[in-house]
Amino acid sequence: MSITIRPAESADLDAIVNIAVTAFPWDPQWPYRYPYRDAFPEEHRTYTTNFYAEYLRRSWAGINSVMVAETPDPIDPNKPKVIAMSIWDNPSYKMPGSGNSGSRPSDNLDRRDACSARLKAYSEATNKTRQEIFIARYGQRQLALRQMAALPDYWRRGAASKLLQWGMDRARKEQVAVSMFASPMGRRLYEPFGFKQIGMAHVQVEGEEQKLDVAALAWDPKEDDSMPAMTPTIRCAAQ
Repeated sequence: MSITIRPAESADLDAIVNIAVTAFPWDPQWPYRYPYRDAFPEEHRTYTTNFYAEYLRRSWAGINSVMVAETPDPIDPNKPKVIAMSIWDNPSYKMPGSGNSGSRPSDNLDRRDACSARLKAYSEATNKTRQEIFIARYGQRQLALRQMAALPDYWRRGAASKLLQWGMDRARKEQVAVSMFASPMGRRLYEPFGFKQIGMAHVQVEGEEQKLDVAALAWDPKEDDSMPAMTPTIRCAAQ
């Protein structure tokens, strides 16, 4: 299957949202944070759309890089179909007054499809682990993978691997580490590429029995350059 990766454009927003709402429910963090998404599907999609629209705006401001993978549409081969996406913190960007490299949009704690206490606990736990594990080990300049997902119908077709390889090639060029919080499914992709678990974010709301453990993975080209560089086809976004 022919797969091309490129920077995301504003016209890709609906496709990115569709990837998120169909793929991320397979990741334990998504049903943990959004347990009422099936009861409020329209609200879930609206807030998800606003979230990724903000990521696109931040990419144009140089804060993040949003990349998509596309392949010819099976119905109309002359039309490309976006099948996967990834979101990265740019190593050169640092939020003013923040110890974190890069940024993500804020969660709306009033949304009915989510559990506000869990949203808050997840954000606090991952930010704490980012500081104590990733930044303590690799410093401020990192290429942090915030999110990556593919449409379930296109799993194991190579789209996520190409997006990951794009990030690893960039990390080699800039000599920075790649860091991420990985789902159990994601680890099966990342670990063969040389990513190693270096910590764990423990998420739990006080008074709740249910909890979530999210693996902190990293790869540093200065420590492990066992994977050969692969340069995928890049089509630049329209200016």
